Amino acid sequence: MLKKIYDMPAGTLGFEAVGEVEDDDVEHVLAPALRQWTAERGKIRLLYLLGRRLEEFEGDAVSENAKFVARHPTAFERVAVVSDEDWLRPAIKTLSVLLPGEVKTFPVRQLPEAKKWLSEGLDASGSPSPA
Repeated sequence: MLKKIYDMPAGTLGFEAVGEVEDDDVEHVLAPALRQWTAERGKIRLLYLLGRRLEEFEGDAVSENAKFVARHPTAFERVAVVSDEDWLRPAIKTLSVLLPGEVKTFPVRQLPEAKKWLSEGLDASGSPSPA
């Protein structure tokens, strides 16, 4: 399942993969939240935590996630993927060419740094800081 992370910096959105993640989780949890975010706030700054509580991420869930990204490529401003899975780093780097925004991976121990990176350039309300 995908669970919303509530202790995120203003202007960012986070989800943790817990247990088994299926395509329905993407379709019924992640995609509606991202659609609502883009409708209300515009660009997405997303944290995706694939930590110790993740047991399995089904291939269909990966496909659903990729479909959403393909349909909304300009919606993502920054994406932080937090995981200790070594295979994920090159895969994320390869997929990052599909997104016009920035994508960065972090080990789980650097979760606070990932949140900080996502919020760089935003003020306390989550709006872009004046240049």
